[in-house]
Amino acid sequence: MTIVRQDVSTETWREQDIEVHKQEITFAFDNGAVIRRSLEWDQVSSDALCAECWIDYVVIQHPAGLSIDPASQRFDNVCRETFWLRYHTA
Repeated sequence: MTIVRQDVSTETWREQDIEVHKQEITFAFDNGAVIRRSLEWDQVSSDALCAECWIDYVVIQHPAGLSIDPASQRFDNVCRETFWLRYHTA
């Protein structure tokens, strides 16, 4: 399976004097699957190794004759996302 297209969009806004960033990447694969990854984070100083953020994966389109499960997945930091991705690609 290969990524054949990748579309990236970003936006930034302020909420209660905190700058918020959002990045969405839509991946289209050669088997017809389309998956969107959304990453949102606050621009605040943090000494945490795995600072809080919000990461969502959503299947936009399943490949013909196949179902991707789970169709959505949510993480609250990059460390958890990295662990999940490594576990499921091993």
